[in-house]
Amino acid sequence: MAELDLIPADYAQRQILLRRVKRFVAAVVSLACLLVLARGMLYLLTSAETGEVARLQGQERLWAQSEAKVEEYRKQKLATQRQLIALDELRGRDRLRLFLKAVDAAHVENVWFDEIRYYRRDNLPTGNLDSLPGGARAGIIVVPEKNVPAPGTAPKAPDIEQRVGIVGHAINHATLAQFMRRLESQRGIADVSLVDTSPRSYPNALVIDLKLSLVVDEKARGRP
Repeated sequence: MAELDLIPADYAQRQILLRRVKRFVAAVVSLACLLVLARGMLYLLTSAETGEVARLQGQERLWAQSEAKVEEYRKQKLATQRQLIALDELRGRDRLRLFLKAVDAAHVENVWFDEIRYYRRDNLPTGNLDSLPGGARAGIIVVPEKNVPAPGTAPKAPDIEQRVGIVGHAINHATLAQFMRRLESQRGIADVSLVDTSPRSYPNALVIDLKLSLVVDEKARGRP
């Protein structure tokens, strides 16, 4: 016996169509929800990126301001250092004048000089003075300071001591000792020491070659 379909054909088609419409509407709603969710996430990410950009821009402005201040401080520092160096040069000239006055006051007969070397902010090296840099012999030679700093860097702090090397001759050791005592008693002269001495024969005389070192210091009052 054959089965009978009691559901009208048009009703069945409407049900099928209705189910398809419901599925389509559900799909559209799901897609709309996904779009809304994606938009919300994009907004959050954009807001976070905008905040990060603003923070970085603020840091960049602060860095630029700090760099400008550092550059200003650097210029002020260099200007101050130039002023200090200029003042130190002036003080060095005063020490040179003080030394020349002391040598003039301490001079004795039968002592004469071949060379005077004036060292600005450098300690007098030990050893043979003939090997020192400085230029021609005879006269006063100001030896330039070594290790000049590069532009934009801090110069070396000036040394308080100003050392002098003397190369010359004396008629004998007694005259040399007298000159050293007189020189050490002058104001501004300290640490007079005999670096080297040796006899030298000439056709009609025997003299003493001498090499002295001393410190020029305004605070030194000289030995009595």
